[in-house]
Amino acid sequence: MNDTLERRAVAQVLQSQEAPVGTFTVRRALPERSRHAVGPWVFLDHFGPFTARDGDGVGAHPHAGIETVTYLLSGRQEHRDSAGHVGIVGPGGAQWMTAGRGIVHAETPRPLADADREVHGVQMWTSLPRLKKAMAPRYQNLGAESIAVVRPDGATVRVIGGIVAGATGPAEALMPLVVAHVTVDPGRTLALDVPADFEMGAYVIAGAARVGDASAGVGELLVWDPGEGAIAVANPGDAPLEAMVLGGAPAEGPLVFHGPFVMNTMEQVRAAEVAYRTGRMGALPGA
Repeated sequence: MNDTLERRAVAQVLQSQEAPVGTFTVRRALPERSRHAVGPWVFLDHFGPFTARDGDGVGAHPHAGIETVTYLLSGRQEHRDSAGHVGIVGPGGAQWMTAGRGIVHAETPRPLADADREVHGVQMWTSLPRLKKAMAPRYQNLGAESIAVVRPDGATVRVIGGIVAGATGPAEALMPLVVAHVTVDPGRTLALDVPADFEMGAYVIAGAARVGDASAGVGELLVWDPGEGAIAVANPGDAPLEAMVLGGAPAEGPLVFHGPFVMNTMEQVRAAEVAYRTGRMGALPGA
């Protein structure tokens, strides 16, 4: 955190779009028509808050070529996948799944009490490096107690992956990246040093954000210019600003998007489709 460095300007403010997922609706900020990635991050869905009913969730579906990261602000969620991984996290925890060559998973609310029924969170995908697209799947269950927390003046930074504000997140990432949940108090500004080659963005979950002459509200993604300089975000409102700060080294392209698969070539996409249809990605018992 260095207020003496030159600060990057904002290149874009992207508006999320509503999209149906499973039994609920999300705000989708990435990919967007004018921008497919911020660093290696190629997908961002903001879900909730909503009250979970029995049967809610996202049923069994495949992924390949990416890592999926689901961060919970409220609720309690179970992850199951065809490689045999099972994990549950609550508020402040994250589920980090490496799809690699292909996996089938499901995410389901698992409330223990009425308070757990309010589900709110963000799911992000990071594209894997070219040489890791066919790696074996894996899963990291990151409980809230494992997340690194830093409290600079007027802010709280919860680091899930990479190094932010001098703290290292618990996730074992496969691309040079950062991802953190930040809270900025009313009237305060948070400035963060980041590597010059990192593309960086901040998605507004709650409250209002301002960077120079640019502003963003809930559902909008601020994307900073590349190059030297710190990133800084101010809270001009009278309520806390909640945002996901994410970025990293540019994704290794070209990027070929096809539903739940993000590959470098159409041939890789077709191979993933065949692997899924023929059962080589496995299956979830009872799904």
